[in-house]
Amino acid sequence: MEQILNWIFSPKPYICLAVVLVCLLLWCAVRRFVRKVIAQGDKKSGVAAILLNVTKYFLFALCVLVILQVNGINVSSAIAGLGIAGAIVGLALQDALKDIIMGVNIISEEFFHPGDIIKIGEYSGKVTNLSLKSTQLVNNEEGYEIRICNRNIDKVLVYNEVMVLDIPLSYGESADAVKSAFELITSDIAAWKDVKKVEYLGLQAYQDSSVLYRLRLTVSPVNRATVKRRALQKVDATLRERGISIPFPQLDVHLDKD
Repeated sequence: MEQILNWIFSPKPYICLAVVLVCLLLWCAVRRFVRKVIAQGDKKSGVAAILLNVTKYFLFALCVLVILQVNGINVSSAIAGLGIAGAIVGLALQDALKDIIMGVNIISEEFFHPGDIIKIGEYSGKVTNLSLKSTQLVNNEEGYEIRICNRNIDKVLVYNEVMVLDIPLSYGESADAVKSAFELITSDIAAWKDVKKVEYLGLQAYQDSSVLYRLRLTVSPVNRATVKRRALQKVDATLRERGISIPFPQLDVHLDKD
């Protein structure tokens, strides 16, 4: 009882209270700064959340250590023990830590955002959920939903509004006939409500058994697959009506008489 009374009437409780108040004031100031300056818009809300969480736990740990030191408890041994425990936990949870580190990179560097249409490896779809540990994609076109660990994401393809279609035609087709057919195709596609713009770019490349002609469409990434399928159907129907055929792959074989 005497020790408790001595502690109460000593400066220690007031110092501890002051430490707590200072940490609370710092937390309020940091939170206000982050929400006012950094968290402007949905794209940076993830960065703000990460920064707030890191600051909160850092201030809490700092407050506890200072209070222990004020009350005569040697925190150096405690810190050493925490370091050893942290190393053991880090080895046990290294995959989870890799996910979190990559998740921080994805959010802070704005690799992609919820709502984007992306491709990761062989999987593509709309980003429906993005966390520090995983990324969730939904592909309604092929009918699947997948959650990918962030540590497995090294390359990401983010689709924008530009989509190109390369159409192979025979070398024997008339350039005027091809141009006339594609002008009709672009005129019809331009009337679709999901298409913002369509352009016929002309000859794109010479291949072994065909000539490539390119169309460029401006369409929302969400409607990309549907518009592509409709556009290819329109191209096929128009070319058939005009008597323009899409050639089969051809291979010339030369035999040595000897």
